[in-house]
Amino acid sequence: MEEKIRLAVFGQKRLSREGGIEIVVKELCTRMAQNGCDITCYNRAGHHVSGAEYDKTIEYDGIRQKVVPTIEKKGARDIIGSTKKTYDN
Repeated sequence: MEEKIRLAVFGQKRLSREGGIEIVVKELCTRMAQNGCDITCYNRAGHHVSGAEYDKTIEYDGIRQKVVPTIEKKGARDIIGSTKKTYDN
């Protein structure tokens, strides 16, 4: 029996069509999930440019999503978010 590939993805703000890396991550993860991979995306907590809070979607097109809290300070947000995602159980 072939073992399912498990993949953790982090670094993006969230799965969306709003930015460069976010579009690439969404497309790759969606296609890998359709091919049987077990995908978990660790998304930064935050807000849209409009000020609205990001959706709290738990699963999207077979991709499990986890929201990681972070500090809302330019520069610190990326480093802290990535560190928390790295040590998630």
